[in-house]
Amino acid sequence: MAEQVVFHPDILKIPEGGEKPYLVAYKCSCGSAWFPKLPFCPNCWSDKLEPMPLSKTGKLYTYTIVAIPQPGLQAPLAYGFVNFPEGVSVCAQIDVTGDLETIQKALHVDMDVEVTAGVIRKDKDGNETISYRFKPI
Repeated sequence: MAEQVVFHPDILKIPEGGEKPYLVAYKCSCGSAWFPKLPFCPNCWSDKLEPMPLSKTGKLYTYTIVAIPQPGLQAPLAYGFVNFPEGVSVCAQIDVTGDLETIQKALHVDMDVEVTAGVIRKDKDGNETISYRFKPI
């Protein structure tokens, strides 16, 4: 029987009860925020980083469409960097489907996107890896 595995449950929170998922960044006492967690703050070298939930929405900064992905992924698919109000940028798959032209029409820089959780790949046995994705809103 195929299984599901959540990739990086430390940075992707999927609340029970139907609430929307969100990402967790790490904030230093100097005010810098980082995603994912780093062993120390590159700004001040402190190792005192505290978890900080990110907003559930952000702005698409840039994206690319992959026509020939690595094994386990279905093409075409899009990846994008999203800027969050807390000052971090996060790269992930964008939840759009269709052919290349459909995906190109669905995405544009500076559009609003929200964090979602979904299957990002399947292994050869059909096991699914769940992780964060972005969905245009």
